[in-house]
Amino acid sequence: MKRKVTAILLFGLLGAGVMTGCSKEAESLPVKTTEQKVKKGNLEIGLGADGRIRLPQFHLNFEAAGTVKELKVEVGQKVKAGDLLAVLEDTELKLAVTQAENALSKAKAKYTEAVNKYEIDKMEAKLKVDEARVKMDAKPDEASLTAAFNLENKKYQTLLNSNGAIQSANLEIEEAKNKLEEAKNNLNKIYLKAPSNGEIMSMNYKVGEVVAGVKSGTDNNASSETAFMTIVDPSMIYVKASATESDISGIEKGQQMRVAVDPLSLENLQGEVVSVSNTPNIDSSGIVTYEVTGKLSEPNAAIKEGMTAFATFLKKEKKDILLVPNKAIFVEDGKQYVNVKTSEDQTEKRAITGGLTNGVQTEVVKGLKQGETLIIGGVKK
Repeated sequence: MKRKVTAILLFGLLGAGVMTGCSKEAESLPVKTTEQKVKKGNLEIGLGADGRIRLPQFHLNFEAAGTVKELKVEVGQKVKAGDLLAVLEDTELKLAVTQAENALSKAKAKYTEAVNKYEIDKMEAKLKVDEARVKMDAKPDEASLTAAFNLENKKYQTLLNSNGAIQSANLEIEEAKNKLEEAKNNLNKIYLKAPSNGEIMSMNYKVGEVVAGVKSGTDNNASSETAFMTIVDPSMIYVKASATESDISGIEKGQQMRVAVDPLSLENLQGEVVSVSNTPNIDSSGIVTYEVTGKLSEPNAAIKEGMTAFATFLKKEKKDILLVPNKAIFVEDGKQYVNVKTSEDQTEKRAITGGLTNGVQTEVVKGLKQGETLIIGGVKK
């Protein structure tokens, strides 16, 4: 029984010793602090929303069906508007153009033949009229000669007002021209060209594979997996953010915004709201959001499609004011204080008067000067 008690007492004493040792070790650890200069800057207050970077995408397809003959570019390559990207086999389409050209030549020859025949018929008819006139003039009293003249003259006048063969041949020329134009347009469809400057984002076909003819599109929601080729335009950078139903009333088209791109540690990128959706998005938990699209003022080659971003839609902004981080401010008896490093390398507890805050930084109206050094954290107040 005594052993048990002794063991318990020893264990208690050992535990106390360990606890005492830990306390002394904790007291001996250095207190972690940081220093920061008081600077001037711009304080921006607004509504925030998570979002994603969206770059304009062109999902390209051949309008004609056919077999891929050549690929002129590769993924990652930069292109300019009008650059040739890919070509389909052209044998059948070139043959169609040649056949249409031949048909047009035949139609033109037929038209020339009709015109020539018409001119000859007119000359022959006029000659008959003149001959009948001479006979009639020689014997004006003979009714048969007058009747013959009137008949030939009527035939001649009818011929002058009737050129059906020429009109028909002319229509054949127009039809042949239309077919030739169509054949040439179809031939042009075997060339896929860049609609704008950009970068090749993806290609889904190889030389020798057959493609179906469909229209190209620019819808960012369309799948680049179904397109022959997709180009992304990095010169225009958009942010699509989801604003809550309580915030959306404070956001409007043309409003200034600031964007942070998290993966690149980019902050305070300027932009402007270009559209605010009226259609709600409701997730499975019932949260309602509205899509807001903003456009950055300046391009940045480092920013890629789909990167996460945070958008602040500005409601108020103050420029060129003294700013301190909120974590440097502490409150005692309803007053705001900061710890300031003195010229003697000591710490001075100083009262300040704060102004506007955005939750991260606070405007200092009174109590600090630009260039003074703040001690943040670890100082006993």
